[in-house]
Amino acid sequence: MGLDILLYDNKNSLVSILEIKAELHEAIFASHKRWKSLRKLSDNYSTNAEFSGEGLEGLVTDLKNYKSLMIVEHQKAFHMLLEALSDNKVQRVQINGD
Repeated sequence: MGLDILLYDNKNSLVSILEIKAELHEAIFASHKRWKSLRKLSDNYSTNAEFSGEGLEGLVTDLKNYKSLMIVEHQKAFHMLLEALSDNKVQRVQINGD
């Protein structure tokens, strides 16, 4: 099972629901390189993290920095995740584990 990602706008209305599939999650955390905001997401089962403002900007920046390390087979899913999180409508992100 993956991580559920809920994206909210500036009125706290749900914009979209995404999932980080288990395979993508494993690919991200197979590396020993960990950025500050990504550490919160390393455990599928105990993850309940929320990002907004500077925290959301930090998450997007960390993911952009990580992009070059992503293995080819997961690049499309990773790009789609990054694109969704970078959308200007998204002001808050809630990420829940299983």
